[in-house]
Amino acid sequence: MPNQHDVAVDFMAMTNDDRLWVRATDVRSAFAVEVGCQVVVGDDDADPRVARVVSFDDEGNVELQVLSGSVESHAELLTQA
Repeated sequence: MPNQHDVAVDFMAMTNDDRLWVRATDVRSAFAVEVGCQVVVGDDDADPRVARVVSFDDEGNVELQVLSGSVESHAELLTQA
């Protein structure tokens, strides 16, 4: 299955409150993220999920809040401008 996510994540690093930190290099090339936007996240060993961009730190790392449910259940969030 081809890579279909905007941000590569390691779901094993997710906290109990469904948050993850990723490096700027984990974001798909030429894909712009900003606080409040929703992105598709995933890795090669798990189904993709939707996450909301929460914040950035001084080094450009991205904090994500992973939403419960499938990508399909959040399709309306991904199509909003």
